[in-house]
Amino acid sequence: MLKRNFRLRKKSHIKEVFAEGKNYSVKYVAIYVLKGPKRFGFIASKKVGNSVQRNRAKRLMREVIRIHLSEIRNDIQIILIARAKIKGVSYLEVEKTMMNMLKNANALVKSE
Repeated sequence: MLKRNFRLRKKSHIKEVFAEGKNYSVKYVAIYVLKGPKRFGFIASKKVGNSVQRNRAKRLMREVIRIHLSEIRNDIQIILIARAKIKGVSYLEVEKTMMNMLKNANALVKSE
């Protein structure tokens, strides 16, 4: 589970990231990125499927972030949105595409 201080919780903060953030998209996940304290929001709409499929999609995205939390920059807020194609996809596939997208979004700490 992601600690409470790493979660985007207020509607106003989420709206701010949507309004001012830059968006990136891949096959399974779309993200909005904005400068700010390190926080994350996870969204899965009804287009993803029923509640079981939506919750699984959010769990997959949360787990990728939790495992790679130390690799993500400290000055960035990210909203992750599950796309309909995420249904039935393995964790490894979601992890690979999300990490490539975060790298393209310049959201990862530079490795020296």
